[in-house]
Order: sequence, then C-alpha cells, then structure tokens
Amino acid sequence: MNNRQESLSEKKQKKHIYRIAWALSVPALILVSLWHWYPFALSFVLGFAKFHVIRPSTFVGFENFKSLIFEDWMTPLVFLRTFQYAGLSIGLTFLIPIMVAILLMEMKPKTIRIMMILWFIPIATMAGIMVWKWFYNIEFGLFNSILTFLGLPRLRWLSSRNLAMISLILPGITLYGPGLIYIAMLQSIPQEFYQAADLEGAGLWTKIWHITLPRLRPIIAMMLLLSVTRSLNVFDRPYVMTGGGPVNATKMVMLYVYDIAFRDFKFGRATALSILLFFVSITLVIIQRKYFKENIDR
Repeated sequence: MNNRQESLSEKKQKKHIYRIAWALSVPALILVSLWHWYPFALSFVLGFAKFHVIRPSTFVGFENFKSLIFEDWMTPLVFLRTFQYAGLSIGLTFLIPIMVAILLMEMKPKTIRIMMILWFIPIATMAGIMVWKWFYNIEFGLFNSILTFLGLPRLRWLSSRNLAMISLILPGITLYGPGLIYIAMLQSIPQEFYQAADLEGAGLWTKIWHITLPRLRPIIAMMLLLSVTRSLNVFDRPYVMTGGGPVNATKMVMLYVYDIAFRDFKFGRATALSILLFFVSITLVIIQRKYFKENIDR
C-alpha cells in the first residue's frame, strides 16, 4: 500500500514539475514565435509577392527570383563578394584563434592569465567597428601613422579595391574571440594523455595532432558552423566601414538586401534575395555536417 502511495506521489510530483516547466517555457515560446518564427514564415510569403505599403500585396509567383537570378547583374556579384569574405574570414578569424589557444596553453599559468585578459577584453561590436574605422583613416589613422613613422607610404585601406576586403576581415580577429572557448576545452583534456605522450618521446606537434586537435573536434565543428553562417550574413562591418564600396568591392548579400528594401522599397524582391541566401547557407551547413565528423573516435 505504501509503495502504491509513493508511486502516486511521484507521478503527481512529475506532473507538477512538468506543468511548471511549461509555465516557464510558454512566455519564451511566445516571444520566439512572434519575433523569430512568424517573420521567418512571413518572409516565404513575401518573397513571392510584390509588396505595397498602402495597397494589398500582389502575388507574382517566382517573378522576384527570376529577375534576381537572370536579370540582375548585381546578384552574382554580391554572392561572389560574400563567398570571398566568408572564405577569408574563416581562414583568419576561425583558424588563428585555434592555433593561438593551443600555443597559449604551452606558456606559464601567469602568462596565460595575462594573455587571456588582453585577448578577451569585452568590446561592443559596433564600438569596435568604429575604432577600427578610425585605425584605417587615411590622414589620422593609427595604421598610416605607423607607416609614416617607418618611412613607408600611406595606404588607402577602405577606399582601395585591393585592400578593402581584407580590411573588413581583420577586425574579426579581435572582435570575435572563440579562443576563450577553445582554452576552456583544452583545460578539460586529461593531462594523462600528454604525460603518456611525453614518456613515449612525442614532440609538441605530435601531441597537438594526435591528442589536442582530436579532442577539440566537437567544439571546432560547432564554431565552424557558427563562423560560416555569421560570415554569410555579415552586414554591420561593410555597412559602417565601406558602405559596399569602393566600386562594389565589399558589397555583400545582406547589404544589397538592405539597399533593395530600404532604398528601392522593393521588399518582396529583397525578401526573395534573403531566401536565396538562406538556401545557400543551409546547403553549406548540410555539407559541413556531413563531411566534418564531430566524434573524436572516428
């Protein structure tokens, strides 16, 4: 009898916890639905329509997509610029923090703490972008001042077609700090692995290749996924620093979406371009998930 009463008491307790969980989750679900899923679903409707601010929208089918793909010469250009930015950004802001974090762990504990403080000082993204824009100033910027001090010619960082793209990417090394996550993961690797490798006479790079990198693989896979999606959807840096120039050298997809929507007031067309970018991003994510194995035992 007592066992049955205890069983009923446990069921009531589980139901009570279940109701509390739903009560706490419902407000968040409502907000996510209103500010995320509803606009997301609405975009697929708007992409197939000609949006009018005053009059009702007109359904145009695939007309927005056809004009973007086959008639608008800017569409392939902005996708090309976005892929260039994503490739360079991932190469610099994704790979460099991994190498720095690994090498940082080989230093003395006191040095590690000092370097972590210097590397991971929190900086507001927009404030950091404005500071970097000042660094690139032709007349008064820090970089050109250093070049002048060294007797070298000044560079037109943001107004040069050859330098504008790399100038947008460099701030990502300081404004985006995944290295802290890598260091936290590195600290969780059992030291017995390295001690056993030392006994067998393994060198630094052997330990990194066979112990460190395999143990970092799950977090590297997650950060790579975030890096790809963030790079493809970049907007703030080109908007603030170059405006897409010079001569469309830094015109990204999201910046072109903004121009179409809020300068040309063609919201349906802008939404269609966003949908194209969405499917490109999903395709790359699927490829990455398929071929980049997260299991450290594989």
